[in-house]
Amino acid sequence: MKPRWRLTLFALATLASMRCVIVTAAAEEAKPPLKQGDAVSLGGRRAVLTKLDSLPYVESDYTRRFKFDTCDNPKLKELRERYRLDEVVAPGKDEFDRQVLLLDWVNHRFKKFGQPTSPARGALDILKAVDAGNAFFCSHYGDVMVSAAASLGWVDRPLALRRPDKMGQGSTEHTSTEIWSNQYRKWVLFDPTFAMYLEKDGVPLNAYEFRQEWFYRDGRNLVFVLDKDRKRYRKSDMPVFRGRYPGFGDLVLDAGATNVYAFIGYVPNTNLMDGGLDYGKMFITQDRLCDGTSWHKRVVPADPGSDPYFPINQAAVTLAPDGAGLRVSLKTLTPNFKTFVARIDGGEWKAAGDAFIWTPHADSNRLEVKIVNKFGVDGPVSTAEVEVDATAAPVK
Repeated sequence: MKPRWRLTLFALATLASMRCVIVTAAAEEAKPPLKQGDAVSLGGRRAVLTKLDSLPYVESDYTRRFKFDTCDNPKLKELRERYRLDEVVAPGKDEFDRQVLLLDWVNHRFKKFGQPTSPARGALDILKAVDAGNAFFCSHYGDVMVSAAASLGWVDRPLALRRPDKMGQGSTEHTSTEIWSNQYRKWVLFDPTFAMYLEKDGVPLNAYEFRQEWFYRDGRNLVFVLDKDRKRYRKSDMPVFRGRYPGFGDLVLDAGATNVYAFIGYVPNTNLMDGGLDYGKMFITQDRLCDGTSWHKRVVPADPGSDPYFPINQAAVTLAPDGAGLRVSLKTLTPNFKTFVARIDGGEWKAAGDAFIWTPHADSNRLEVKIVNKFGVDGPVSTAEVEVDATAAPVK
């Protein structure tokens, strides 16, 4: 028996203000949503939801603070085209590989590290000033990384960092970033000054995960991954030499460069082409490591491992029985949202609204849903699997 499509499409919600962020929801379901393992009756047939793998939709004070780049900013288009960023990332075999290639490009685009010799801000002006022979600090690396990622349809957010006074020498403050990985379905620390990301057990880490491993587990399980060729180092390999710069000296990856992650300030705007960093709405992860050090006074998340790490680009799936089928309701927090797409049983991807009816056939059924943004970048795939036994008695 061939699977049957029966989609009732609802109109997409309008784009939310200038942020190009859409939050969609179906009308209230008449019945409570299903959980993985639930059994229901669909038109007299017993159906079991055997799998529901979907990132949640999160709405909180922290999600509401963020403002993202808009897809129609002509400066992003100019940045992408002038520096041929599509060619930079083209050799990547998957999304994360392409993101690492961009990280490497940003790092190596800068030639002089040290006290800035130009007042340039914004990626286009910074890169022009780099070509004119000017020196720049880590904050400028961060600006270029955030905007270069945005020009390709990815979301990279700036981090403001500080070392506690009691932790000795090295950088007092630092700028880094976190990029959203659709491939890994999480935020990943990208430090463009060192062309670095971190792994544990082969999985890239976000800034907070790195912080906890470094300060509370002695960094023994960390792998420092540098440059596009993915050179790997352990804590025992430090210091790792990164460059010698006149007027500054040696830039090295060592404890002085990593202790700045004691304070993590999440800066909730990514549109750095048209304005500065929004430190006013920044929130900061800190704990007893930071005692005795004066820095910005901001909101401290109650759950620092979760509150700053809300998912984006997701298709958050809710299922509820509806006659002989299942009502599928979708929500997302996606900068520059374009549409949801769905497919059944490995068939063709088709545009879908934020709610539709899925009518499973006998035996095994598989529904996959994802978003596509206006850059043509796909979000993570959400999956639901249902087993239908046409011969079984209805579930009461």
